[in-house]
Amino acid sequence: MKKFLAIVVLGLLWSGSAYAKIDWQKRNLCEDKKYKSLCSKIVNKKLFGLNTIANFKFEKGIIISLIKVKKGENISLLNNPDPSYVAKYTGEYIVYKNVEGEFITEFKPSKPMEHLICDKSNNCLNAKKIK
Repeated sequence: MKKFLAIVVLGLLWSGSAYAKIDWQKRNLCEDKKYKSLCSKIVNKKLFGLNTIANFKFEKGIIISLIKVKKGENISLLNNPDPSYVAKYTGEYIVYKNVEGEFITEFKPSKPMEHLICDKSNNCLNAKKIK
């Protein structure tokens, strides 16, 4: 019986059915004194992606939070998350929203992508230079 139960649990893990969706409100770093200054610089600002190879800039949404995620943890907020969409590093991640919903993305993505954080007058800062 124990072997059967172990097989069922492992099957669920491998199939992706056991992945828990991140509750970003409980992980909101903006509630922590240590992150107040950083959050004041980024929350409620526009997040843009920039492909540095194609020199193509696109709007992702409005930043609503900053959270901490562990490497390998699933960062999809979809109801049926893609098990391959996992955190590439342990650290801070941006939570943003747009008309399609809420999403989690890297604070400082790897090349060729960059994140720009822009205020209402379109003054933008590269996320790599913020801290």
